[in-house]
Amino acid sequence: MESADQSVKIMVEDVELTLHPLDSIDVGLTPAGFDLVRKAAFSILGGRMPVANLEELSFHQILAMFSDLVCWEEASGRLFMCADLPGRCYCLPIPAEHWRVLTKGQTFH
Repeated sequence: MESADQSVKIMVEDVELTLHPLDSIDVGLTPAGFDLVRKAAFSILGGRMPVANLEELSFHQILAMFSDLVCWEEASGRLFMCADLPGRCYCLPIPAEHWRVLTKGQTFH
């Protein structure tokens, strides 16, 4: 995890959000959190890949798709996992109750 605070403030619909970057390997998702990521991956890739290929994607491949930018939002505790694809960046909000920061050697997936 990042040791120095490198927070960034952004405006979304006239609301200022403070985002803190995380390393994707430091994030653990609940089964419901992973299901949100899986559904988003299928939705985004649905028009680009045959369904059979989508169903063969591994847990790690799906998570890697949304690891281009990972950060948590200070006020709500939401996690944002972003996929930077050609022509568009998709950022998926994960509710605070569906993720946590892992400690060394811990798994949560």
